[in-house]
Amino acid sequence: MLKTPSLRVVFNSLGTIKFIKNTDNKGISVIISSKLIKKAVIRNKMRRRLYTIFCNFYKNKDIQPISGMIYVSRHSVLMSFEELERNFNDLLKKTQKNT
Repeated sequence: MLKTPSLRVVFNSLGTIKFIKNTDNKGISVIISSKLIKKAVIRNKMRRRLYTIFCNFYKNKDIQPISGMIYVSRHSVLMSFEELERNFNDLLKKTQKNT
């Protein structure tokens, strides 16, 4: 019988990330509710920012890859790019500690 990897959850002021470690593919999906941000242009801008931060976090580092989904919270809507980067990096560091 095959063992399926367990889904883990980490919380932060940015939102919630549900992830699986020890996967061959690293990647994330950013989920932003249309109830949270009405305009698609702003939702897509936030998605692009988080994807950029994710790529920069894994660039030139020997870090265990994760696959996961990020659910963005209401507090992150008003954050600047620097605040998003700091909170998202903290969230990704928590995924590395959570074994």
